[in-house]
Amino acid sequence: MNNCIQCEVKLPDERIHLGYKECVECSSVEPYSAHIVYPHKTGAFVQPVSQETKKNLDRLDRRAVKVGGKMSAPNVKEWTISESKPKVEKKQVEVNYNHKKFSDVFGISIDIYKQSGYDKTINYLSEMFKKNKISLMTKINCVNNLTDIHLLNRKQRKMILK
Repeated sequence: MNNCIQCEVKLPDERIHLGYKECVECSSVEPYSAHIVYPHKTGAFVQPVSQETKKNLDRLDRRAVKVGGKMSAPNVKEWTISESKPKVEKKQVEVNYNHKKFSDVFGISIDIYKQSGYDKTINYLSEMFKKNKISLMTKINCVNNLTDIHLLNRKQRKMILK
C-alpha cells in the first residue's frame, strides 16, 4: 500500500503517514492559497483560502493590486510616473522690500505698549506684518521681547520701560 492508487508511483513516507493514497500529481485536492489580511496599518496575518476565493479577495483588496512585480488582480492597469520635462533655468530676480528696521518698529511698539498695553501692541505688529511693512523675523523678535517684558513684575517693568 506504499504506491499511488492511480499511477502506481511509490509514495513518500510523509504522505503515507498523513493518510494520503494518491501522489501529488494525481491528487484532485486543490492546493490552498493565501490572502494577507491587514486589520491595521501593520500586523498583517495570512489567511489560508482557496484559489478562487483568493482571486476574489485580491480584486476587492486595494493592497493586493501588485504583488512581487506581477499584477494579480484582473483588469488592473499598472500606472507609471510620466517622465518630467527638463527644467528650464529661470533668471533670479532680485526683490527689494521696503521693510522697516527692527529698532524703529520696536521703539514704536514700546510706545504703544506703554499707552495701550500688550494686546494692542501685538495687534499693531500683526497688522504691520499683514501689510508687508515688516518681515516675519522682525515681528517675531518684537513679540518675543515684548513678551519677556510683559512677564516681569510691575517694579521690574517700570525700570526697563523708563
